[in-house]
Amino acid sequence: MLHRIAVYLKEMYPIIPRLIVSLLLVAVQYFGVLAFAETKLTYEFSWADLGVVYTVFAFLMLLRIADEFKDLKKDLINYPDRPLPSGRVSKKDLWTLGAVVGAVMVVVNLFLPQSIVPFLVLLFYGFLMTVWFFQRDKIEPSLVLALVTHNPVQLIMSYYVIHYVANRYDLPIWTWENVCLAFAIYIPALLWEISRKIKAPVDENQYVTYSQVWGFRGSIFVVLGVAAVGLFFMMALVLRQAGSFLLVLAYGGLLYALYRFYRNPAGKNLKGIVPNYLFVSLGIFLVLIGLVYWR
Repeated sequence: MLHRIAVYLKEMYPIIPRLIVSLLLVAVQYFGVLAFAETKLTYEFSWADLGVVYTVFAFLMLLRIADEFKDLKKDLINYPDRPLPSGRVSKKDLWTLGAVVGAVMVVVNLFLPQSIVPFLVLLFYGFLMTVWFFQRDKIEPSLVLALVTHNPVQLIMSYYVIHYVANRYDLPIWTWENVCLAFAIYIPALLWEISRKIKAPVDENQYVTYSQVWGFRGSIFVVLGVAAVGLFFMMALVLRQAGSFLLVLAYGGLLYALYRFYRNPAGKNLKGIVPNYLFVSLGIFLVLIGLVYWR
């Protein structure tokens, strides 16, 4: 079983890269809350901080495992080589992995120095996702409905992290800055989810994509619109920083790359364009937050 689980993790949820992503997600929001607080605050390490990072890492893994079960019938057709559809890992293996990871996550949160409520909200939303909000017959056939019901879980995770930081440093939770911060982190996740399901007209098949739902041209405009919303929330926080214009330049680069993709899309996709934009823009955003924090 351990070997099979190792194979699954290597292919579907590589531990080191996902731990790094979880750490960055927490760090951006952690230092963002401190940076935009009314009074200057200095970060003080606590072992509980690692518990928050683990919770984000474990929760995202549980969502990945839940998707394996939810999408199994589709994956047997569209992704037969993946570990579960191919039989290289069993349902029992994934149940065991999920139970262990989830149990540790619960125990960790019982000892965190904050209210258990944000964690319970996160768990409850995750549960609703696994049961399709009790509306599977309506949500599953609709790519857009699945997006608007499932993707906001990223905002719930931001609430969990921001609540922890605010509680630890005795700061208000519901501030304009914290809301902007949450959406600045959420929009990239939304942008990635949309862009990875956009194909050139000649590359479309039975797999349902947003380019089928909105049309190829319409889906490109949606990507640009979502990226613009993300840019707004980032700029709302760091506009006064000297390097904030770099975020606008990054968006201009995305605009140019999408134009080239639109003019010649055959055999191409957005899996290179959008991640590069997200890497650059989030990197700039993190540096600007650092400048605010160390001002």
